[in-house]
Amino acid sequence: MNWEAIGAVGEILGAAAVVVTLAYLAIQIRHAKNTAADVNRLSRAVGVREMISAQKTVPGLMDAWVRAEGSMEQFEHLAEKLGLSVEETIAVESQCQGWWWIHWAQWASITTEKDLEELRHLISEFYSVPPMSTTWVHGQNARLLDPGFQEFVNEIIRDEKSQGDS
Repeated sequence: MNWEAIGAVGEILGAAAVVVTLAYLAIQIRHAKNTAADVNRLSRAVGVREMISAQKTVPGLMDAWVRAEGSMEQFEHLAEKLGLSVEETIAVESQCQGWWWIHWAQWASITTEKDLEELRHLISEFYSVPPMSTTWVHGQNARLLDPGFQEFVNEIIRDEKSQGDS
């Protein structure tokens, strides 16, 4: 066998190995980027829940926030819909908001159809009963979430209503 031919085969195999290695690294980088984005979304959801929790536990903070935000009228309207006092409505809506952020983080991180079906089922059951349904539809804070997630939830709610009407 000729040494030049062996050298050429070695170069071809080496080049192929480099291509395979680069492809593998590209896939690993993409997975790492997706994982970092998932962690970021989860951290954001946890942070929002912690702030909501602080508003519930620090006396007067929630009321001060609502007055400073200028949303008392909107909470009065929602309180009417829920049949609660404004103070109770603010607490309930805050609780619902915590759930929305958890579900948004799950929706934004979904990787399999099974995960998506699990979330659809959860939302169809959980958001179809008060107070979740009322605060989602008539509250002001659901619109803070990703428009794609809002449409995802609204579609599920519409499907539930249409199935309930039949």
